[in-house]
Amino acid sequence: MKTPTAPRTSGSFELLRHLLAAGSLASLVLASDARGQSTRESRQQPRAMMRVAVFDSRVVLDSMPERMSAESEFALEQAKARTMLNAATDSLRAALDEFVQVESQLSPRQREATAMHLRARELLVEEMAANLDHVILRRQAELQQPLRERVRTAVRAVRLRAGYDLVLDRANEQVIFDADDSADITAAVLRELRGNKEIARLPKR
Repeated sequence: MKTPTAPRTSGSFELLRHLLAAGSLASLVLASDARGQSTRESRQQPRAMMRVAVFDSRVVLDSMPERMSAESEFALEQAKARTMLNAATDSLRAALDEFVQVESQLSPRQREATAMHLRARELLVEEMAANLDHVILRRQAELQQPLRERVRTAVRAVRLRAGYDLVLDRANEQVIFDADDSADITAAVLRELRGNKEIARLPKR
């Protein structure tokens, strides 16, 4: 009597293992194709266009009643500064003339002391003259700052309401650009300023 032998299954297992490996490979290929398709679709999707508008700050500032008041105050302070400089210059010139008249009557020590004093005054007047333009320009900027803040707030309000991403100023001579009139929001900014004497602060975007 023959002893029964175990069924030969090694071939079946080997076949099953190959089928599973092929299935896994197919899954990986499908997944890779899906990712590639998704990436290509995302690349093919058009990007949102940036909306840009322009305005003219010169027109806006010229239309503000507060501008006249600021300019009047600036002109008054500028006149006072120049008057002070002229007075200091005239006083120094008179002192120099007086020194020339009495110089021969002074002792060498008095002459030297007076000359040093006059030289110090002369340097002070020269410093005043050199700094005058800088001080005037700084004061002008200080007086205009509140006006520019109101304009900036109005521009931001119009930009957010109309959905613009960027607003450029035509008055900026350092930027060369060309824009269609339909992109100009100067009139809208003027309406915003006239309708809101006190514009509420809006969040920056």
